[in-house]
Amino acid sequence: MGALWPLLVMTGMHRVFTPTIIQTIAETGKEGMVMPSEIGANLSLGGSSLAVAWKTKNPELRQTALAAAASAIMAGISEPALYGVAIRLKRPLIASLISGFICGAVAGMAGLASHSMAAPGLFTSVQFFDPANPMSIVWVFAVMALAVVLSFILTLLLGFEDIPVEEAAAQARKHQSVQPTVAKEVSLN
Repeated sequence: MGALWPLLVMTGMHRVFTPTIIQTIAETGKEGMVMPSEIGANLSLGGSSLAVAWKTKNPELRQTALAAAASAIMAGISEPALYGVAIRLKRPLIASLISGFICGAVAGMAGLASHSMAAPGLFTSVQFFDPANPMSIVWVFAVMALAVVLSFILTLLLGFEDIPVEEAAAQARKHQSVQPTVAKEVSLN
């Protein structure tokens, strides 16, 4: 599930799981399949974006990647990292899928379960804390750290084709707006 999550988000199919998650939490008080897998997926996209920001020579891509990484790691909002960095550069997406798979498996083996519904990230990590299992705190942060570090390293190892600065500037010039008419100021008094 951790490897498939970015692909499900990309197609909007991740919303299919919402009713099941809500029902499972309502009946059992926790959900242990989808939400723990999301930890690995979201933070892996953040780690890949950090690697892109660290390695790129393009200042606009660096800015996009840093903002996307912050969003994915802190709040669990992975769409900026997915659309702005991973899909655009391809290999960071592959690194995120591999890391998401491994981290989702670790989260599952650790028995992590969500007790509420929020996008898994650093700010929402409390949803995985289980009073009956004090080690859940350690496992949540271990999986989060593993996701960021593993995807960062995999992205650097797989590499990516950097967007040249000239190409980015040409795209910006291409999309400049022009004023088609000349306006005349008229008094309303």
